[in-house]
Amino acid sequence: MPQPNITLLERRKIQAEVLIPMLQAFQRAIGKDPANEIAREVIIELARKDGARLAQQFGDDLSGMERVSGVWAAGGSLSIEPLGKSADALDFNVTRCQYAEFYKELGLPELGDLFHCNRDFAMVEGFSSGLTLKRTQTIMEGASHCDFRFARKG
Repeated sequence: MPQPNITLLERRKIQAEVLIPMLQAFQRAIGKDPANEIAREVIIELARKDGARLAQQFGDDLSGMERVSGVWAAGGSLSIEPLGKSADALDFNVTRCQYAEFYKELGLPELGDLFHCNRDFAMVEGFSSGLTLKRTQTIMEGASHCDFRFARKG
């Protein structure tokens, strides 16, 4: 199916219009933890598939991952501070995140983590078995920045 010409942030906002009330209904019906775990499993699987699709589009190496970060940041959605780039590593911080701002405005930062930040590690798994991601903090969880550290395995 052709993708409309919108930013990833705009897509996530559209998805949230359906996902948030649906998840909240499931939380009321079966409990918060079971509903969140089901959502987490689905989102992780979707993220792996997104990673594979992005790797086909941009290549499955660190240069491709750098281009993916541009997709994440499109339209000013993220402010990215580059820290270093080599044949074996790509390091940057996200210093402003409109995804986090959106969920905080809704009063639902925990759902922002579930629906958005939760995807990153699984996306990298789908993107390339030769890359790893280390991230110890996120703006969504209240940190001053998100620390993305991608490395080539081996």
